[in-house]
Amino acid sequence: MRLVITTLLLFSCAFLSAQETPKKGKGKAKAAAARQPQFQVPLSQHLISRDAALHRDFPDFVIAKNLSLWATYIEHDGKADTLHLATREAGAWKPVAALSKPGVIHQPAIVADGAGVWCFWGQVNEKDVMTLRARRFADGKGEDEIELASAAGAGSTFVDASSDASGRVWVTWQEVRPGASQIWARHWSAEKKMWSEAIRVSTNQEGGNWEPRLAFSDTEGAWIVYDSSAGSEFNLRLARVMLDGRVEDKVLVQTPDYEARASIAADGNGGLWIAAERGRQQWGLDSRGHENDIGLNAQKRLLLGRYDIASGQFTEVPVPHNGRPTPAPDPSPGFAVNVPSVALREDGQVWLSYRYFANAFWRAAVTRYDPKTKRWAEPAALPDSTMGQDRHQELHVGPKGGVWITWATDKRTTKASGIAEIHSALIQHDAAWPLMPEEPEAAIARAAEPEPYFNEPTPPRPLTEHHTWKIGGKTYRLVWGDLHRHTDISNCRTGFDGCIVEHYRYAYDLAGLDFLGTSDHTDIGKIYSPYEWWHTQRQVDAFHAPGSFASLYAYEREQTFPWGHRNIVFAKRGGPIVYIQRQNYRQSQWQESLPIAPGIGEILPTELWDVLKRYNQSVALISHTGATGMGTDWTKYAQGIDNTYENTVEIFQGARVSYEGLGAPQPSVGLRKTENYTPHKLAGDEHPKPPGVITDFDAGFPKQPGYNNGVYQKALETGHKLSVFASSDHIATHTSFGGVYVEDFTREGIIAGFKARRTCAATDKIFVELSSGDHLMGEVIETSDKPALSFKIEGTAPVKRLTLVRNEQDHHVIEPNAKSVSQTWTDSAPLKGENRYYLRIEQTDGNMAWSSPLWITVK
Repeated sequence: MRLVITTLLLFSCAFLSAQETPKKGKGKAKAAAARQPQFQVPLSQHLISRDAALHRDFPDFVIAKNLSLWATYIEHDGKADTLHLATREAGAWKPVAALSKPGVIHQPAIVADGAGVWCFWGQVNEKDVMTLRARRFADGKGEDEIELASAAGAGSTFVDASSDASGRVWVTWQEVRPGASQIWARHWSAEKKMWSEAIRVSTNQEGGNWEPRLAFSDTEGAWIVYDSSAGSEFNLRLARVMLDGRVEDKVLVQTPDYEARASIAADGNGGLWIAAERGRQQWGLDSRGHENDIGLNAQKRLLLGRYDIASGQFTEVPVPHNGRPTPAPDPSPGFAVNVPSVALREDGQVWLSYRYFANAFWRAAVTRYDPKTKRWAEPAALPDSTMGQDRHQELHVGPKGGVWITWATDKRTTKASGIAEIHSALIQHDAAWPLMPEEPEAAIARAAEPEPYFNEPTPPRPLTEHHTWKIGGKTYRLVWGDLHRHTDISNCRTGFDGCIVEHYRYAYDLAGLDFLGTSDHTDIGKIYSPYEWWHTQRQVDAFHAPGSFASLYAYEREQTFPWGHRNIVFAKRGGPIVYIQRQNYRQSQWQESLPIAPGIGEILPTELWDVLKRYNQSVALISHTGATGMGTDWTKYAQGIDNTYENTVEIFQGARVSYEGLGAPQPSVGLRKTENYTPHKLAGDEHPKPPGVITDFDAGFPKQPGYNNGVYQKALETGHKLSVFASSDHIATHTSFGGVYVEDFTREGIIAGFKARRTCAATDKIFVELSSGDHLMGEVIETSDKPALSFKIEGTAPVKRLTLVRNEQDHHVIEPNAKSVSQTWTDSAPLKGENRYYLRIEQTDGNMAWSSPLWITVK
């Protein structure tokens, strides 16, 4: 089947067309060709499980005491996930049993207990919450499945499992709760045939706790390493958990850098070796623009060190190449390395595997460190390991000292995905393996100090602080979210945007959002495949916490100017991907149930609206900021915008600027002192320096593209009924807060808020109310009286200027210089016909907010 790929890698991507690039730019960039690594990991006993029609993904692996090999993995058939168990037979993985019912399954783990194997996994229940499941397989049959952990209003997943020297099985997992995730553990008594009570591992009262990993130094308890967001930065913690439930939990590594996603292994000599990711400073805090070096996955390096149990001291080891030991010929030019796995042989050799970005896709690599000689082995690429960023490759040392590795791959040769399959192999640890050159002045790789901000950042509101609005006999809650963030699935900034889990870490613990949807591109440069879409929804489900966090299913339809990009947001999993290219959609699985007509042209918004009407589910469409190559010429929609599902436009993006109107004020929050605006790309001299205003979005282009017709005020002037929202898009963090007033804080309730246009946009959590009588912003009303407008603002800093805009003109301005502003104002001379009123709020700290309009027709 031939799919049509949108070949212009433009606009919202790092690759800009000549039209999008101002005249002093370099024009269209070309994606670097993928290069084959010069040195690959020498493997033997290579076990594979693949099927041309089934995805096999997220494997874990164990060697039993009788030397039998077992693997568990997720199998996806296009409709549902099922957990499977396999064993080695005739040099390959042989399926043994399906261990779960079909459903949505997340991150399994496996461990041997001496007489059988235990499998653990997260699975969505009937309440759309992820619960931790377990099942034992012994004597050729599976025992009953049990629910090992569930929490009211929070998921239970990110499981790890292992056994100590006596064969006692331990399991640890994350209770996934916004701003307050906890780490738990249980252990199994083979004699009593029962599980211990759940032991809370994370004792710190501040922040969320993430992705635990297990190791053992004896049979008296377990060691669990995890990371915590306490203090608004991720750092490592280590806990000693005893059989009787006693816990000693301490900080392991705490620097201004991001430190997370750790792996741990005992060396049998009184020590624990721990590897983790180390990223940039101020990770997930205020940042603007879409430059690669500030992405969630930017500047990622490896951290490695040894914890001495007796002294309680952790000593880091310098990791070569500034923490990025990348297999040649890809010495990392700033690309990230991720998700390390560490393992120890009896000879003391420290083995390390990790993922690295190789210009087009992610690949796994292996190296080793000798603590005696302090020498590193040359990094070697793992054969057939290309895939996405968020897959783990796990090392495992067998009873005979062999180093095994297990991984998933779809063998992609470009960024386009393939059919997932699972691999396990024995690394030939005694093979000829060259050493890296010595680095006499090697040092611990640390992030550079960021440049000072243009404005001193304002302390954020507490994550638990929320705003309610009582009006018209109803109570509305203001919930904050972001529905335009990209991951490594998108073609554009694959190595820098970060994976889905990183975005939820940010949303949960640093931004304090109430909802999130990552929105990867449909068919720009590569196809957003049905399995990638399923995987996104699987990860979304892991973070759904009813009542406190709503994870939503979203993607970005990247139709270029003048029609505009749109983020399509679903309340339920399974929504159709309405590709841009007609042939792509007609060859997709959705053509059968929601067909579109044949032809050669792109699927335009009118057909998109028709498909979604026939789909007839809870969905919202949010237009991309307008005055860019990704935006909309609002004058091109002669028949108007169909408001069945499309009622909102991004007025601001953290990746770019405000597109409210020509000459309208610009927020300066998140900008560094020498940083320019990024209306299309990082601006040069074609626009004023912050905090100046942008008067011409066509400035700097050799040919006027007409982007000025994409500002929000042009949409209102043209007659479109659209509310406002703020989102990040690529890279930017903590400067885009889209607000929705909801009656019910549910996925469906948020979509209903968009449909009613009860939205606001802000660069911080600025509480905004605008009403007329019992009518809220977003409503269309008629009156024969002079409109009386009530507004209330609760800022995060003093409000410098509050402007009531009427019919796209600044009409009523006050300068309160106070954080709280409340007023009722009557328009003594309304215009005959339609009066469109909205608020613009400017704070003294460079933050801004906007209300959605009230459309009031005066008879």
